[in-house]
Amino acid sequence: MAVTSATPLRREVRVLTGALVALLCVLIVTLIALAMSILRIDRLVPSIRPAVSTSLAASSSHEDLTARLQSLRISNDITRIELYRGNALIAAAGDSVPSAEIITRALPDGRLIFYFNAAGWMGGRRSALILGAFITLATIAGLLILTLYLPKFLRPLEEMLAHAPLIGERPRGDDDARYLVHSFREAVERIQTQAQELDHLRDAASERAPDVRELARALNRSFTSGFLALDSHGSVVAINDTGREMLDVDSSSPAEAIALESFAPSFAKLVRESFEGRVALSRHEVLLERSQTLIGVTTVPLFEENAFIGMFALFTDLTSFRAMEGRVRDLETLVGLGQMSAGIAHEFRNSLFTILGYLRLAQRDASDETAARIRNAEAEAKKLAAAVEALLNFARPLTIRAQRVRIDDIVREVVERFRNDANDVRFSFRADAPVEINGDRELLDLALENIVRNAVDAARQQHANGGGEIDYPVR
Repeated sequence: MAVTSATPLRREVRVLTGALVALLCVLIVTLIALAMSILRIDRLVPSIRPAVSTSLAASSSHEDLTARLQSLRISNDITRIELYRGNALIAAAGDSVPSAEIITRALPDGRLIFYFNAAGWMGGRRSALILGAFITLATIAGLLILTLYLPKFLRPLEEMLAHAPLIGERPRGDDDARYLVHSFREAVERIQTQAQELDHLRDAASERAPDVRELARALNRSFTSGFLALDSHGSVVAINDTGREMLDVDSSSPAEAIALESFAPSFAKLVRESFEGRVALSRHEVLLERSQTLIGVTTVPLFEENAFIGMFALFTDLTSFRAMEGRVRDLETLVGLGQMSAGIAHEFRNSLFTILGYLRLAQRDASDETAARIRNAEAEAKKLAAAVEALLNFARPLTIRAQRVRIDDIVREVVERFRNDANDVRFSFRADAPVEINGDRELLDLALENIVRNAVDAARQQHANGGGEIDYPVR
């Protein structure tokens, strides 16, 4: 809620500022009038001297001079005027006043002496001038202070006015000051009421002792692991069914009747040390003597305002985790053996290919009987090479390198390899046109080789004496 400049509070401040400015203007005008009245005498004497000089030149009789001086005295509010020629008094007008202020002005052939009875009047005007100047300075200082510091005082009031509707609605007709006072009083009353309620709640909480049994009973239903609760004296107050099963405790026995020493010695010792030391344990492993079960124990001491009220213990069966870790280690060993076997198979395959090469060379110069035996040895070597190749393919990670390949060329190469090895089976291959596909050439070669091998095995089973035929058309 934003407070705009049209609020009553700002209007009142504007009125106050306008009044101070008007007062300052009045004081300034008054000071100017007082200053002009004080300077009136200094302006008066120079204006009278030409008139007296004119009278001296125009009139020579004493009566005329006296009448002229009397007229000037009355019109200018002068107490007495004396005209001297040399040291001789020529004419005078007015009564003598002992305490008058005297002003002397020289003439071409004499001098004028003016007497002003201004002792009290001048003092009063000086006092008024000093007082007016002091009031003016004070008013200016007040305006400066008001201009500089008024926003600092208004800002908190505006914020209070902005948040006051959160406390209560504004009564119709109330001004800002009354509304703020009413809101502040209402806020104080609410705070006092809430403070009293908090005091009652604190008193009620302090009167009620913390019940570990109720807390344990609530937590007992929330844990799937073993749960054990002890009070401040070390007595068992709660144990869930999972905990009873792991610790081999009779499920029909009430928790209050179970002693901590009735548990497995290793478990009881660990919990007792944590209880007596008031320290928390995290995942401490304990081997139960009776069941040879490995469990992880976590304890949490409970405090209420620095007072020890009991302890909770959570424990989990780690046997399955340890067995899983053993299986993982076995798998790591198998992986190592597999890598080593792959290396050995790779070297073995290279040696077999070398042996096959020598066998093919030996067939050229061998007799028929010897060539037949060499062919049998070559066939056995090829079988062993195929087994080694299968082992390497199993151990090798599968990576597909797709590219444009001609499937008819791959089929032709595979058929030609088997045609030399399987002389008892006739192979027929035909391709009407080149056939290109996207694929991995090595994987396609291996797949087609398995297909052809299976077909050769099937033909030999059907035709034990030879004569089987396999047709491979590519379209």
